[in-house]
Amino acid sequence: MGGVSLFGLRHGTIFGEVAPYVAKEKAPGFTPLPQPTALGWLSSAPFLLLISPNGVWVAISLLIYSAFPYDLSPTSTAAAAPLSLAFFAERGPGWLAVTFAYAGFWHVALYLLRLSKRPFIPGRPYNLMKTLHNVFWSFWGVLLWVAFENVFCYLWATGRLRYAPDRDSFGGTAGGALRFAAALVGVPLWRAFHFYFSHRFLHFNALYKYVHSLHHRNTDIEPFAGLAMHPVEHLYYYACVLPSLLFLCSPFAFLWNGVHLLLSPAASHSGWEDHFGGGFFHYAHHRYFDVNYAGADVAFIDAYFGSFAPSFSKEDKEGGVTLREDPKSTLAGPPAADFVAYLAVAAAALWVWARAALALAAGGAPPPAGQALLIAALAGFGPVAAAELGAVLAGAEMGRPAPKGWGAGTYALHIVLGNLCCSVPVAWACWLALQPAAT
Repeated sequence: MGGVSLFGLRHGTIFGEVAPYVAKEKAPGFTPLPQPTALGWLSSAPFLLLISPNGVWVAISLLIYSAFPYDLSPTSTAAAAPLSLAFFAERGPGWLAVTFAYAGFWHVALYLLRLSKRPFIPGRPYNLMKTLHNVFWSFWGVLLWVAFENVFCYLWATGRLRYAPDRDSFGGTAGGALRFAAALVGVPLWRAFHFYFSHRFLHFNALYKYVHSLHHRNTDIEPFAGLAMHPVEHLYYYACVLPSLLFLCSPFAFLWNGVHLLLSPAASHSGWEDHFGGGFFHYAHHRYFDVNYAGADVAFIDAYFGSFAPSFSKEDKEGGVTLREDPKSTLAGPPAADFVAYLAVAAAALWVWARAALALAAGGAPPPAGQALLIAALAGFGPVAAAELGAVLAGAEMGRPAPKGWGAGTYALHIVLGNLCCSVPVAWACWLALQPAAT
């Protein structure tokens, strides 16, 4: 969607060019987006590495994987424990450097050097406190990705989860080459659908109140806003690695998924129209909240479910779009009591799993099957249940009212697929970590 050219570059440039559909004589955000269709998406999907930023991100993935491959040997830090300070020290600095360099590049280029010329909000004042807020939560988001990486490397290194060796992919076997090609194209395709259903799930009452509202403190987004999420949202955002649980995937497929998760939000959250990876689609979601839940590449999903917004609404006058005051997006002052309480309960649900998994890794006996299943379910579904319970105790209605125009079937579909995309992968990975190591 958007008619971008080779690798997402517009006329071969990073800055200063809009998508072909944009009428340059109109103010940014006032040219309606083309009507998205599933057929249009299908026709372009086979070429997405060439016609979108995915080609750049996969190149970065290959460079990272070549320079810093996973060590899955029996003596590696990965094999020692599912959560290891040594593993974090080994992998964390690299991920922090890559993620913050990428988001920092966009932030400096757009907000300090102003290399693009079409901001959605002209003359916006620079908000340092909002940027620091976003950097803070992005930092924790990167560390949570390293935790996911630690868990999966532990599962692979101890034989609890099968994987396809790199020699099959890069060594030229037919099956390995096919899996490698499937990962290159399949990861961004899967990411698009996972993002819609997990994101839409986080907009239902209780989860929005206690989790996703932190991300929506940004009504006028900037690059570090992309990863500025509540830790529980990071947990479910990274659950996009589900294919590595379902299929015989290579470790590279997992890393490629992670690079996409960490880097792709920066440019799409820029707040500017005229650059590589930028555009109006997701900006509208942050300004209006209840539109454009999908990624721009699969906007036909929003069109189908009645939440597609092609341009600024009529309440915003062309040439007079004003800055909307963000909800509290600063680190000044203590957090709200309900925020702390919910975070503590969600962390406790995961801590129960961590204690059991670390005890097993240290040589303890595996928990009984029923207990392992209960602990894993608590880790995956506990944060959702805690949000619902918090809403009840706060006097909110139990359940989630269906959006306007939705029938019971559509509502149920989103609840089921939302849980499958968010809670199930977390619970599954946690359950595997509580199983005996393969001999």
